[in-house]
Amino acid sequence: MHLVVTGISQNGDIKALEKALKDAGFSLDPIQIIGPDDSDPNLSEVESRQRIDTELMIGGGQGTGVPGLSGGHLEFGSQHTPAPVFRNEDLSDRLGDFEIPDNELDNYLEALEAGRSIVAYFAHTEDRVPTVEQLFRANGLAKVKTF
Repeated sequence: MHLVVTGISQNGDIKALEKALKDAGFSLDPIQIIGPDDSDPNLSEVESRQRIDTELMIGGGQGTGVPGLSGGHLEFGSQHTPAPVFRNEDLSDRLGDFEIPDNELDNYLEALEAGRSIVAYFAHTEDRVPTVEQLFRANGLAKVKTF
């Protein structure tokens, strides 16, 4: 059942949307926002820590003595690829609560990384979805989708 309406806010200011929802008779309890800063306050710190941990595990630039591994990079022939940095699972879990399918998560993570905010409204009944979608669009949200 598709009941979570999502959209991307350029600046995270949803006051006009909240007013429009209230004026239309909708409760504000089911609305949630994840912003680039408050989505996971230590996301960049966690990624940096994981990058450091990864480099320590594979030699941190001093060589490991293991063929194909050196200095935090995986070597494939003459091509060097940075060691993977794993995303914080808490953020993916929060986006999963919005019922965003796995194949769409990267789009939302990219929006957060670009400084945008993700807004979600749990419509609870199908008859509310079209109105909520229309209010999202009318109040400047982009990429409005229902999951």
